[in-house]
Amino acid sequence: MVLTAMAVGALLVASAGSGNPPGVLESIRYHTEDRLIYLTVRINDSAPLTFVLDSGARHTIVDSSTAVALGLRRRSADRVQGVGAGSVPLQHVAPVELQVGLVPLHVDDPWVIDFRTVGREQGLLGADFLERYVVRIDPVRETLTVMDTASFRPEGAGTPLPLTLDERDHLYVDMRLTLSPGVSEVRRMRLDTGSGDAASDNLVRRSSERRKSVQGVGLGVPYVDYSGVFQSVSLAPYTIHHVWGPSNDHPAVGMEILRRFTMTFDVPHRRLYLLPNHHLHDPVPEPAATR
Repeated sequence: MVLTAMAVGALLVASAGSGNPPGVLESIRYHTEDRLIYLTVRINDSAPLTFVLDSGARHTIVDSSTAVALGLRRRSADRVQGVGAGSVPLQHVAPVELQVGLVPLHVDDPWVIDFRTVGREQGLLGADFLERYVVRIDPVRETLTVMDTASFRPEGAGTPLPLTLDERDHLYVDMRLTLSPGVSEVRRMRLDTGSGDAASDNLVRRSSERRKSVQGVGLGVPYVDYSGVFQSVSLAPYTIHHVWGPSNDHPAVGMEILRRFTMTFDVPHRRLYLLPNHHLHDPVPEPAATR
């Protein structure tokens, strides 16, 4: 089912009539496991599927066995770098119509990747969804609110941070990372709701408190590298102290930090709004040590 702009407009009217504030398309309950956001979606009017909201994924991705079951038509083959070592094979399939609740998303270039080593999810809802709507994530209430970009008003959304969208559809915010010897640097960090990590950056290799740990768990081959302690990480004006994080050639901030805020992604206007919740000063857990 393809929903046109007129149909989306009708959905807005219906949503407002059902008691939602103006501009709110839908407020959707999700569930959390290992800090990640699990949503129910449908593809081409399929039965319900379980996807993880992954702002670190450039495109919406479908598990290969799910793609076969849905009869998605293969167009070409490729490879992509995962979070682990090496690359993983992927397929490009024909465009699909995806629904998150009642909210539509046309995916022109779905990727298909084998998720057998990742988890039980049947796909990843990527940055293409966040680029289409204003999306608010409330980790305390476990709700995802989808809003129309034209009528969104930021009052009450929290502190605005500049949001960068690069040519590869990766989303970034600037963060200050500080080590105990007094080293402090501002890094451009990729926003990754598909990761349960805190802040990951190679700066931790210089930390006075570090240990080897298994990293890159997910797509690709896991590997062993250093995790270390940041004295603090700051998403201005908010600071979190004694933060364990893994090394990473591609600096990123994951859900161990992001879950401490209600997040409003306004990608069309290049803003991320943060409203702290009662988890702001929760301790960051240590990684499991390895030999």
